[in-house]
Amino acid sequence: MRCVVPFLLFASAVCLGQQTPSVPGEQPYLRFILLNIASLDHDREAIKAFEGQLVKQFGLSAQESALLHAAGESLRPLLELNRRAGLAVAAGKRGLSPSDVATLRDIATQRELRISNLANQILNDVRPATAARLATASRIVASPSVPKK
Repeated sequence: MRCVVPFLLFASAVCLGQQTPSVPGEQPYLRFILLNIASLDHDREAIKAFEGQLVKQFGLSAQESALLHAAGESLRPLLELNRRAGLAVAAGKRGLSPSDVATLRDIATQRELRISNLANQILNDVRPATAARLATASRIVASPSVPKK
């Protein structure tokens, strides 16, 4: 029994130190944030202003702000690649074949997987209080709105 107690204490400490991957309901707002930072269409100054608002809204530290910025920027090349691939698939066509649709679905799946991985990385790398605020905002965004009576 004496050997079991220290082991359990050690195991619980290790588990508490590791955050688990987010659930899908915790990612919609992070997806929105990442896509805005990585946007190919938004002006750089608008993106910078958006990031400044995130610092105020979520009380981000300089490190957390830099983490969000870097995650968004790392998504940008994939968005550029996806845009070029999508345009190439649809170029000169009036309609899309089943293989074209499958290709576009694969492109979208790759994008969503990358976003999900980045969202998990963000939630694991920010302070627990910040992760909780971001996850709460995402759950609010993901919850169905209830019409007021």
